[in-house]
Amino acid sequence: MPNINVTLYGDIARYGAGKHIATVDLDLPDGASIDDLLCKISLPEDERGYLFINSVLHDVPGLYASKSDLLENGDHVGIFSTHHMWPYQYRHGIHISDALQTAMAEHGPMKNTYRNINQPNSQE
Repeated sequence: MPNINVTLYGDIARYGAGKHIATVDLDLPDGASIDDLLCKISLPEDERGYLFINSVLHDVPGLYASKSDLLENGDHVGIFSTHHMWPYQYRHGIHISDALQTAMAEHGPMKNTYRNINQPNSQE
C-alpha cells in the first residue's frame, strides 16, 4: 500500500485541514492513480491548478493529463489552487510529464488556463 505525501497550496488547503497550506500523508491501494488521490481528498477538478508529482509538472489549469498516472510509495504530490500563478521555485524551468507534453501539443502553447472563458467547463 503506497504512502503518498500531498501538499495543498492556497485556498484548496482546506481539503487537508489547513488554511493556506496543508500537508497530508495518504495511504492508497496498490495501483492508485492521481484520480484516486483526488477522489480521496474530495478535491474538485475546477479548484485545482498546477499539479506536480515529485517536482515534475503533470497538470496545468484546465488541462488535466495526469488522471491515470499511477502513484508509487513515497511519491510527493503538490497541488496549487487555481488562484496561484506559476510557482516561483520553477521560474528557471521545469520538467514536464510526457502525457502533459502530448496534451499541450494538442491544445497549443502553455496558457494561464485552458478553459474557454465563455464556456467555463470546456477546453479551447
